[in-house]
Amino acid sequence: MSKDPSGPGAAARARRAAPLLLGSLALLCAAAIAQDGPALLAHWPLDEVRDGVTPDVSGRGHDAAVRGEEGLPELVEGIAGRALRFSAAGRHWLEVPASPELDPPTALTVMAWIKPAARNATYEIACHKGDKSGDPPWPGWRLRFFWTRATLQIGTPDGGEFLASSPEWSVQPGRWTHVAGTYDGEKLRVFVNASLAVEVAAPGSIAPQPRPLVLGSYIGRKNAYAMDGLMDDVKLFGRALTEDEILRQATAALPDD
Repeated sequence: MSKDPSGPGAAARARRAAPLLLGSLALLCAAAIAQDGPALLAHWPLDEVRDGVTPDVSGRGHDAAVRGEEGLPELVEGIAGRALRFSAAGRHWLEVPASPELDPPTALTVMAWIKPAARNATYEIACHKGDKSGDPPWPGWRLRFFWTRATLQIGTPDGGEFLASSPEWSVQPGRWTHVAGTYDGEKLRVFVNASLAVEVAAPGSIAPQPRPLVLGSYIGRKNAYAMDGLMDDVKLFGRALTEDEILRQATAALPDD
């Protein structure tokens, strides 16, 4: 004879099953977040400066100090609200305190809207990597504008370096362009206006970088590769986003019209 599911023991059985069900749901949710969540590590909209700081709105506390050897970056109208105008002559930059969280070893996406001032120049967008100097390894990562190209570069623990650059003239001066770079432990990819521009095999991992993250200039010498032009809506993720995800992130703050 079968048990009546609504009988006296039903409530007790439900109470015993509830923790197991809740635990299973929690595991499923955690797996979904790990697989599908954007894994946002930092987001600098660059639309305000308070007490010499432009905030990280991700909630993770990676606020950026606003610096300049001659004046400071200027708040101007951007593509998504306000933006910062950097001057190479003023050697402007933003400095984010060093944190292991900003150096994900095997999965990374970094993106920004930029409006470079010149064609024949190199500007750091987000720099957490130095040039080759002394013995390897040369750790870290960086996204930069390089003579009308967008470039993503990483340094590996064994002293290797990988670089991927979009085609010439893919990022034009005087125009807003969204640039993004991703790394997944196997390949570097560069996206221009949320479209894949290039991918390069890069097996390995990113060597950790102990120095601060710099936006708009070089990680070491502040007068090297200084940004000249506008920058807006910089984001860093601990996962390699897909092309569709990059498009959603690039357009999230744009006005509807």
